[in-house]
Amino acid sequence: MAFLGLDNAGKTSIITGITQKFGFEEEVMQLLPTRRIDRETFSFLGLEFVRMDFGGQEQYREQYLKNPGKYLAGTDLIFYVIDVQDPDRHIESIDYLDEVLLFFKEIKQSPPIAVLFHKFDPDIRNDKEINQKTLTLKQALTRYSNDFDIFFFETTIYDLKSIMDAFSNGLSLLFSKLELVSQLFQEISKNYDALLIALFDSKGITIGEYYKPHLQIDEKMKIYDAYLETQKRIIAENRSMYEFSDTFKNGKRFSGVIEVLTFGNLDFYLLFIVEENEENLGQTIEILDKIEAAKPEMENIIYQIIQ
Repeated sequence: MAFLGLDNAGKTSIITGITQKFGFEEEVMQLLPTRRIDRETFSFLGLEFVRMDFGGQEQYREQYLKNPGKYLAGTDLIFYVIDVQDPDRHIESIDYLDEVLLFFKEIKQSPPIAVLFHKFDPDIRNDKEINQKTLTLKQALTRYSNDFDIFFFETTIYDLKSIMDAFSNGLSLLFSKLELVSQLFQEISKNYDALLIALFDSKGITIGEYYKPHLQIDEKMKIYDAYLETQKRIIAENRSMYEFSDTFKNGKRFSGVIEVLTFGNLDFYLLFIVEENEENLGQTIEILDKIEAAKPEMENIIYQIIQ
């Protein structure tokens, strides 16, 4: 898989967040521009992948495009990163993507394209001008949809979940069975009124998840932050299960359980979140117990996927 885009778009920052997950923010501030291509091997569901970070400086882009067969052939997934805070270079960025995709059309290959509108930081999320320019970019990029499966994501290093969601969704395009996990979680959520059911691998990549439709972005971020903090405790204390609770900005409380599922040498983290019934905490516990009872069915689905 390839991470492509102009220099300073944020490709290496995204990869650093995906790789380190905990405390990556300080390192991001000290990153230097990538020279040529930085290759790294990682495993997902027991399979090995090569993640390539293509330096975006003009001299390197020219090098890739002069001999695209050497650098791009065999790529099964593209993450194309665009800096939404640098509109002066948006045309240049689209032109580069044009040339990359022209190569794939010529060799009759069509890897899925995940376009990451990056640096969509919290303080500009509601900026009308940036949102309008991003919409214009999306409309311009839909012309590729006749030849490629193209997906759009808004990401920022200040919201790790936005990065992990984009990466997880991209990877899911290579594993058709992963959809079964989210479908199962959706059914379980209907039965037990869960706010969230999610399955992550040990690196935090989402295998499948289901959120209740009414959840706001800040609530999803709050849940994910609670998950990361609890996962750190599980690892530090060598535990297989951890229960926790926290509060949303609106004052409503939620309870959750993280459970470690192990298949061979692969660890997965199963996360259940329900809204607390403050007047009847026993009911909250009962719901979590019922979801726990559905775990064998989840384990069977997971086992099928990793075979």
